[in-house]
Amino acid sequence: MDRTFEKALIVGGSRGCGRELALAIADQGTETIVVSRTDTALNELKARDPGLQTISMDAATDGAASSLLQAVDPDLLVLTAGAEPEMAPFHEQTWTEFSRNWNVDTRIAHAFSSAALTQPMRSGGVVVSFSSGAGLAGSRLSGGYAGAKRMQHFLADYAQREAELLGLDLTFYSIVPSQPIDGSILGQAAVEAYSAAVGKSLTEFRKQWDEPLTASKISAHVMKLLRQSGPRDARVFSITGTGMVECD
Repeated sequence: MDRTFEKALIVGGSRGCGRELALAIADQGTETIVVSRTDTALNELKARDPGLQTISMDAATDGAASSLLQAVDPDLLVLTAGAEPEMAPFHEQTWTEFSRNWNVDTRIAHAFSSAALTQPMRSGGVVVSFSSGAGLAGSRLSGGYAGAKRMQHFLADYAQREAELLGLDLTFYSIVPSQPIDGSILGQAAVEAYSAAVGKSLTEFRKQWDEPLTASKISAHVMKLLRQSGPRDARVFSITGTGMVECD
């Protein structure tokens, strides 16, 4: 029997993977609340599915995580929010530019994972945190982005261990898109920067991947994972255009 959820909170769900997941989760009959800083994107999402609830908020601000989890009380929390990194070698970036993703992506992961443990989320709850393949392989043209995403990956692992020590029935998954996501702003910026760095056209550069990775493909894989009702030993999943695999 497929696992179902009563209420989902999608942080950063107005575009990309978050948007696709919000629509898919709502389509399963789950009450779905989407948080984003972008009013225009939220309005477009609401027009696409009037049943979705939306909250305009900067999830990286102090107290946002605790107040949202308290108000919504979800049994499914999805963290896809993040900033667009500065695409340039680190020595050409100011510290503010270099640390941008630490102060948004990682800060959100830290705050919401902490709140899930301390409030805590309801028993049986699931937290899905999006990292990046850059956190495993590095990304020299995006400043502190790779390190920030690696820390998000660590935080999911830390949170799982703390949940077990606290006797909490919570599951933390780390999702690692391991190639640029076609159609996304970040994916396009990364492909343009790295193809120029190696002197290849965009078409030639993309040939290193057998199949393109899209937000809809990622959503389909994550939904399949969420529907599985039995316990899993694996908590980290790498997704490429050709599929999803468990990883350490």
